[in-house]
Amino acid sequence: MEELYVDGLVLDLRGKVTPNAAIEVAALRQAIADNGAPITPGCALLLRTGQEAFGLADPGFYAYPGMTREGTLFLADTGARILGTDALGWDRPFPVIRRMFRETGDRSVIWDGHYAGREKEEFIIQQMHNLAGVPNSGFKVRVFPLPLARCSASPARVVAFVP
Repeated sequence: MEELYVDGLVLDLRGKVTPNAAIEVAALRQAIADNGAPITPGCALLLRTGQEAFGLADPGFYAYPGMTREGTLFLADTGARILGTDALGWDRPFPVIRRMFRETGDRSVIWDGHYAGREKEEFIIQQMHNLAGVPNSGFKVRVFPLPLARCSASPARVVAFVP
């Protein structure tokens, strides 16, 4: 599966995002500009939000910045096929989504980052580790998912090949 062995870019969002809030498209644009490397077709864009500072016992681990439909589609429209984050989840934290739904009654806020994949197919990887140990560009990423039947998700080992 060559679509799971691709060029990788780390988008450093530390200082550009807020816990329990949506990752804004403006922050994604800035992180891409700061990286400076070209986005190649089918590549992996890996979001470093700073979550490596927290362990499972830290409340901050569960208060991460998350993606929205607009942010996910923006990244997919760059030509990237694999989208990853160091955060616990891709979308905003569940308590935030729940509060938004209770306040508005709008079902479209529920996992809208994930559901954006129905419009523009991509692979989403959550809970990535050690993005701090990977350069911002100039490396390859290989995703090794477990082959599970009739599932829409799977645990995966993700490896960065750094020259």
